[in-house]
Amino acid sequence: MQLTESWGAVFPAGLRERYDVRETRNAAAIMRTTAPEAFQDMIDVLEGFHLNLDKLTTPGGSKTVVARELDESFRVRGWREARFEQELTTRLVLYPWTSAPIPEKKRVEESRNEYGGHKVDNVRGRAALDVEWNPKDGNLDRDFGNYVALYESGMIDVGVILTRSGDSLRHFTRDLIAQVKAVHVPDEYTEWHTRMAKLADDPFGTSTTSNFGKLVPRLERGDGRGCPVLAIAVTERCYTPPPRTVAEEVFRLAVALQEHGPGLEVDDA
Repeated sequence: MQLTESWGAVFPAGLRERYDVRETRNAAAIMRTTAPEAFQDMIDVLEGFHLNLDKLTTPGGSKTVVARELDESFRVRGWREARFEQELTTRLVLYPWTSAPIPEKKRVEESRNEYGGHKVDNVRGRAALDVEWNPKDGNLDRDFGNYVALYESGMIDVGVILTRSGDSLRHFTRDLIAQVKAVHVPDEYTEWHTRMAKLADDPFGTSTTSNFGKLVPRLERGDGRGCPVLAIAVTERCYTPPPRTVAEEVFRLAVALQEHGPGLEVDDA
């Protein structure tokens, strides 16, 4: 499938510089037209988002700090998590044979099948958006399946997948983590050392997870079928370096973690 480039005309220049974007069927232009409030929300979230040393060196779990921040940014703007469910009823009508020796009546055989059960991260109006920061490969296929079913049933006009870029962000993060782990932090900062012990040296290096590089081929081969799909990737160009050296920033974070505990997100200073 040939990709379109309507996003180039409707995305602000600053976003085009920081994010990688691909689409099918003029998804960005369609979203701006049929779901203008959702489109503006998306632009506002992307403009306000940035990566920093704290976010990239916080170990992930079922929901990483980045994915949680993005989801919450949409929720406060009125987007809500949704569950996709579909019930299909099939009827087979058998008509009587008028020449039958014994009079027959019309019969109807029916079967019911339920599909779905998958969740969509964020829905507002005619737009659905999933945050797939470091997803398993199967998550992308599930998202496409949801978008196609919702589009063909008339529920949405566009599906959006917000993910991370591939090798470039992986290498950037790996190098940053190496710098951070090389900083000597006194043993008394136990919270920081616990965090570093949990942090993988190459958190985006797992072959079973997906990213923008694996998403684009799905667009090109038409996995979204008739549904316009917009794919956006957070890149290393979204990174805002600390105002001080890496070592000074690490020590600031270590102090904050020791004072407030790991559950507190540390603000930039």
